[in-house]
Amino acid sequence: MLLEIRPEARSLTTAEAPSFRDIIAAVQPHPDELQWQAIPWQTDLWEARRLALEVGRPIFLWAMNGNPLGCT
Repeated sequence: MLLEIRPEARSLTTAEAPSFRDIIAAVQPHPDELQWQAIPWQTDLWEARRLALEVGRPIFLWAMNGNPLGCT
């Protein structure tokens, strides 16, 4: 009954569903969100120390315990 009373509510129910391309475009990261991938990440701590001394920058150490998928 409410849909019959309020015309604006009726228009909400007839809204077109988004296309698959619209959904993909909404969830794809923008180029500015991918800048972290340009960082030359190191997997060897000693190599990272050598490079840090060479370029005069600190080391950002990411360490964790458990399953890499977060299933702990």
